Amino acid sequence: MRASGHRVCKGSPQRRAFHALALLALTALPTPSVARCADLALVLAIDASGSIGEAEFKIQLQGYAAAFRSHDVQQAIRSVGDVDVAVVLWADGEMAAQVQPFRDVSSVAAALDLADRILRIQRTVTGNTGIGRGLWTALDLIEYDRPCAHRRVVNVSGDGKESKAPRSRSQVTLAAARARAELLDVTVNALAIQSEIKDLADWYSKHLLTGSGAFVMGIADLSSFAASIERKLVREIAHPMLAGTEVGDFPPRAPNLGSSRH
Repeated sequence: MRASGHRVCKGSPQRRAFHALALLALTALPTPSVARCADLALVLAIDASGSIGEAEFKIQLQGYAAAFRSHDVQQAIRSVGDVDVAVVLWADGEMAAQVQPFRDVSSVAAALDLADRILRIQRTVTGNTGIGRGLWTALDLIEYDRPCAHRRVVNVSGDGKESKAPRSRSQVTLAAARARAELLDVTVNALAIQSEIKDLADWYSKHLLTGSGAFVMGIADLSSFAASIERKLVREIAHPMLAGTEVGDFPPRAPNLGSSRH
């Protein structure tokens, strides 16, 4: 090899410079990225079945959006670290659920962006109350998109029990979806809108909840949805050691935020 007309000898300054440049070029090459493991992967599984009218559907979206804009939910996110959130709109078990994939909401700007995206959702599903299909879709997102998240939670909100209409082979039962959640060590919590079914919170507790510390909150109607979903999100997002705290209080007092299942 020649440089400026001179032979580059072993150990010469030119040879050392050449090796240094080659090493610099190699280190500048792109390297495979290391998979990011979120501290919390949370799926919002929102009822869009036929029992939810258009106005009621918008109240749900507005409630979730307001929650992610709130100081208390953002504070809960900061207490955890890296938080990823996905959205599933579920309805008839025969229909594919609508999905907004996981996105990182760990910063205030990202949480506000998620709030805006939730408000822009246009419903394309309706029909019977296929909670099993909704939960199964949420579990697909967790298992295949966020398998290494340290905590995995599904937040279900709805106003009815699973429909008992004749099922096709493609329909997923709630019992099957719940068993899968148990196998994956995913916690399933619920917010029961009890405007029509007064014992829905109890039904969710028996048939839907699973995982350590799983809990259900019941509301009489959608007029209190926004305030309740904010409290619920604070409780399930916050670090487990802070999850029993009153909204806005870190460190804790210990209020009763609905029935719990252990």
